[in-house]
Amino acid sequence: MKRFYLILTLLILLTGVLAVLALKSGAVMVSWGDVAGVFTGSESAQVLLLREIRLPRILLALLAGSALGVAGAILQQILHNDLAAPEIMGISAGAGTAGVIWLLYCGASLQYLGAASFAGAALAAAVVYLAAWKRGIDPARLILAGVAVSTLAGALSSALLLLNSDKLTGIFEFTLGGVAGKGWDEVYCSLPFFLITFAGCAVMVRRIELLSLDDHSAASLGINVESTRLTALALASLAAGTAVSVAGLLGFVGLMAPHTAGRLGGNTTGKRLLLSALLGGLLTLTGEWLGRIAAAPRELPAGMFLSAAGAIFFLTLLLRNRREGL
Repeated sequence: MKRFYLILTLLILLTGVLAVLALKSGAVMVSWGDVAGVFTGSESAQVLLLREIRLPRILLALLAGSALGVAGAILQQILHNDLAAPEIMGISAGAGTAGVIWLLYCGASLQYLGAASFAGAALAAAVVYLAAWKRGIDPARLILAGVAVSTLAGALSSALLLLNSDKLTGIFEFTLGGVAGKGWDEVYCSLPFFLITFAGCAVMVRRIELLSLDDHSAASLGINVESTRLTALALASLAAGTAVSVAGLLGFVGLMAPHTAGRLGGNTTGKRLLLSALLGGLLTLTGEWLGRIAAAPRELPAGMFLSAAGAIFFLTLLLRNRREGL
């Protein structure tokens, strides 16, 4: 427990330091006094820039990354598969495709973009689950079904973008992933969905932990395995869909955060969910920060850095599993 609380404290401190650096970094240089002014009520032009533009982006990066980390941790627990993640199982791709359809044909209303993304994520999760089901969930079938759904959703998104090349303003950035151009409206519209996700995790943490056992053992402890798994799957879809609606397609956060959380001391479901949330937020905020400083004064999408890091992480994980004979 001492080690866990030490790691938890270090992650919180690291997130705080990175948030301050992200608040200061960007195309417009600001002083440390301006950064302090964000929290002391100053109304100078530089402070207003930080408060109205950079601060909501930092909050969205933390919220979206935390939600993706939680979604990945839930999926790995309930499906008994270390490779289960929103990005690999097609959930993020389904949410992204639904978001593209909404932005192209239903206007840019933020109020319902989260609901549309959740619907796409839930549909993708349902298709993957049904395709992989055969007297139980098989990990190999699950990954194959997820790759197929993700590829299909990606192809549909590409076709829609090609057919609507005159409406690509803002949508291309959505597919790349990142919180550039987002503000307080996105924070206010998405916050209820994030809160529902995190509250649902707190309520279901015990049941999700039981699902990490085999189905027979979980049922003998008094839970309805399938209904609980479907509820947890819906919760993971809500988390991923909401994250995609505000931050676009952020690659592999839902894979990297839970694995790292497990190695840092997430030996119970509650600990793993908490560490996954912190690590997911930290990873996404890191991508956001790197996007601002790597090619300043221009900005690069956070999703580009996260996809590159995630691909390396995924290959490393596969090589490690092969060496261990898994």
